[in-house]
Amino acid sequence: MNLDRRTVVAQAHGRALAYLEQQQQPNGAFAGEVVWNPMLPCQYVILCHILGHEIAPARRDRIRRALELQVRPDGGWGMHPDSPSYLFHTTLGYVALRLLGYDADDPLCADARAWIRDHGGVWAIPTWGRIWLAILGLHPWEGIQPIVPELWLLPESAPLHPRRLYCHMRLIYLGLSFVYGHRFVAPMDHTIASLRTELYPEGYDERRFAAYRDEIAPTDLFEAPSPGLRRAFDLLRRVESALPRAVAQPLRRRALARALEHIRFELRSTGGVCLSPVNGMLFCLALHITDPRHPDLAKALRGLEYWFWEDDVQGLRIAGARSDIWDTAFLLQAFAEWPQPERARTLARRAAAWLPTAQIQEEIACGAEHYREPAYGGWGFANERHPWPVSDCTAEATEALLRCEQAGISDEAGRLQQGRVLAAVEFVLRRQNDDGGFGSYEPRRGSMLLRRYNPAEIYGNCMLEYSYAECTGSCVRGLAHALRSLGPRMPSELAARVRKSIAAGRDALLAQQHESGGWLGFWGINLTYGTFFAVGGLLASGLGPTHPAIVRACRFLVESQRDDGGWAESYLGNLQDRPVMLPDRVPSSATQTAWALLTLLEAAPHERDAIERGVGYLVARQRDDGGWPDELATGVFFNTAVLDYVLYRQLFPTWALARWLKTFA
Repeated sequence: MNLDRRTVVAQAHGRALAYLEQQQQPNGAFAGEVVWNPMLPCQYVILCHILGHEIAPARRDRIRRALELQVRPDGGWGMHPDSPSYLFHTTLGYVALRLLGYDADDPLCADARAWIRDHGGVWAIPTWGRIWLAILGLHPWEGIQPIVPELWLLPESAPLHPRRLYCHMRLIYLGLSFVYGHRFVAPMDHTIASLRTELYPEGYDERRFAAYRDEIAPTDLFEAPSPGLRRAFDLLRRVESALPRAVAQPLRRRALARALEHIRFELRSTGGVCLSPVNGMLFCLALHITDPRHPDLAKALRGLEYWFWEDDVQGLRIAGARSDIWDTAFLLQAFAEWPQPERARTLARRAAAWLPTAQIQEEIACGAEHYREPAYGGWGFANERHPWPVSDCTAEATEALLRCEQAGISDEAGRLQQGRVLAAVEFVLRRQNDDGGFGSYEPRRGSMLLRRYNPAEIYGNCMLEYSYAECTGSCVRGLAHALRSLGPRMPSELAARVRKSIAAGRDALLAQQHESGGWLGFWGINLTYGTFFAVGGLLASGLGPTHPAIVRACRFLVESQRDDGGWAESYLGNLQDRPVMLPDRVPSSATQTAWALLTLLEAAPHERDAIERGVGYLVARQRDDGGWPDELATGVFFNTAVLDYVLYRQLFPTWALARWLKTFA
């Protein structure tokens, strides 16, 4: 490369750093919004209506503003901005607007109601939507699949005990089972009475609800309930109706009491913010059902504010996740990659001083009694207020801090003491599954047979922890870096376990390679994302760039490059478990281009043509202010739930430019 090329890339990198300087939080963290869909604000409106909690006029306007911006041309709302409209989200949007006081003839309401009627009405809304309607008296509980709290009374060794579920699913089930167990219905009022007529113009006919009990709207259905799950539902209904009241009522009271214990623990142990706002709202509802003046209710309601993003331009959004630790860890690695600019050093010192404060440094009291894995030494996805640590977040945070220390760009506050590195290593090791791959919050606890009993019709792969390629790649790389960094300072017994873990993780990644040559993404779109993590893990495990698996992966990336020099995968690939490229008319993704470049620069720097074209695309796409423009979302979970990580399109391109400078300049 000639000097002019190096200068152009260095200038682009400098502009990116200047942009990121404006994004850094006062505490030193970087925290981008994780944008989802309007489901959560709509559920918040329903919750506040039931609780009698007044929503301030400015916030009401912001909720409407967000709904106006997210509505699709056909009048409905979807799972994400690029999806078709869903009955589930459109119904919740309509109900929320009416509860906020907007008239049924308001254009936003009228269009949503027309969409609902054009698609057969609300009869076939998915189960979780039926539950929110039932809470308002807009759907009979008898027409809902049983979500019985008695499962919490099973022996912990039982294959169907809820402790075996993926933690998000487990806590959602906890809240839903409490509400279902009470058959709670809010008091009827004028608005709810009007909604009955508006949603059911043909009449609120309970016989028809029974006929639709097993039907799910085709607009929403991703994974139909299996025959085994339907048989289980039928059995539970028969048991519920056959048990004598003298047996059923005491059993139900015991089950609800046990569920409430778990709910109160989650609220207490998280300071009210909960694992996510989804279960947080259900837990607020559970406290209200128990006692409308419950002493914990006000704090739980305040805890929901943790998830809010709110302004007059975009309105009110409720994020399903916060990503402060995750974003900051990646940016620290980007800063350490090419630390020469003083601006990078300044940003890194501040971020590195904050990140250790978010490590969990004491065990969660009584956690084991409530099915929590040991948390000591871990980092979560969000920040220091959210004590739900994750395997890959811990691995990335540990590696980021060690890399900054080795690059000489962190001061004393950003250096992890040896004991805290060892605690992080132990934490990561505890998340490894028997097949060598890594789960996220926990190792897998249940049989893979539970996959066949997914009751969440609109999501897939949500019942269990899996061995995710991304988590496995991060954990293998983080463990390998800690092993190299500590050297003989790591106790020999622990070092032996780390080496064994790395080897098992390597083998798991090799076994997961897709026939295309890449790795399927679970948390991102799609093989570009999974391959970035998997190749990094394989290289860290000791495989060389000439290993056939790595050669195949790089070949896949090179062959996937578009004519404009970038990379662009569609979320449809996550629905189909294969690579699906975006149409040519859609610009390539700066984020996905950066993932591909980071992989090629590390594993195949000889692919100079592809690399230079990709870097050229990033430089050309960069705005004058140093950032990259809005683009299609690149995050996802449970196959269908696409997320827009706003900071991704800034941090990963910055990192790719830094790696290019390190490699070629």
